[in-house]
Parts: sequence; C-alpha cells; structure tokens
Amino acid sequence: MQGTGSELTEAEVADAYALYGPLVMRRCRRLLREEAAADDAAQEVFLRLWKYGASFREAESKLAWLYRVAERCCFDCAKRRERRAEAPLDETADRPEPRAGAQAVDDWSVVVRYLGRLDQRMRQVAVLHYLDEMNQLEIAAATGWTRQTVAKKLEALREQAARWRASLMGE
Repeated sequence: MQGTGSELTEAEVADAYALYGPLVMRRCRRLLREEAAADDAAQEVFLRLWKYGASFREAESKLAWLYRVAERCCFDCAKRRERRAEAPLDETADRPEPRAGAQAVDDWSVVVRYLGRLDQRMRQVAVLHYLDEMNQLEIAAATGWTRQTVAKKLEALREQAARWRASLMGE
C-alpha cells in the first residue's frame, strides 16, 4: 500500500500497531464484550489510521487519537449489530420475545446503545468516567475542560441516562 500524502505507510501503521495494538484491542473488548466484534473494530481502527494518517501524525496524544477512533468504531459496530438483530430474516421467521425492561437495562449492549446515542464529547466523558474509572480532575486534564465543566457534564449525563432508562422501562 502506498500512501497518498495523508495516509501512513505500511511501516508506520505496523509500528503504531506494535506499540498501541494491544491497548486498542483491550479498549474494543471492554466496549463490545465480544471477541469477534472487538477484533473487527480494532482492525477498522488501524484501517482508519492508515487512511487518516495526517491527523494521527499531528495528534498531541497518539493513544488518545486511537481511543477516539476505537470508540467510534465500536459504537458503529454496535449499531450495525442492533440493526441486524432488528431486521427479520424473512416474514415467517419467529421473532424472539423482547426481554423484560429491567433485564434489558442490565445488558451491556443496552449501555453501548445508549452511549452510541450521545454526542462525541458526552460519550468521551462517559467512557472516561465509567469505563476508564477516571475522576473529575483526571477527565478535566484529558479533555482540557475545567473540573466544574466535567461535573456539570457528568450530572447531565446521569439525568439523560435516567430519562432513557425510564423510557426503556416504560415508566
């Protein structure tokens, strides 16, 4: 594969994969909780790395760039799985009974579905806080926001999640 100026060379992608591949894969596994889907998402991350190499080269934090791309890839993967699950194979196929609301809310796929509906910045705060277990000061440092802004975004996130959960539960 030859680069076109903005793309990385095969050697650059191979170096990035050697350095960051296990971290990206771990991130994809944590988000998707399914090995095959995580493998697909991680591969997509490195395809995008090759394609959008200029922005990767310019990124202050290469790992943060890869994590953002990994999150997008994982949420895209989750949306595709959801669409496939909703589409009937044929008109006569028996559809599974929907799960009870409480059981669905506990299902990780529902959490990923919710995260996929957030805008990129709110999703970043949610992932950093709930998945990476960062506190408000750490999130502020990672995002460039003040701690107060992070606190407000986390509160808004909790309120939004409560409303979404209530709608799932039919409350």
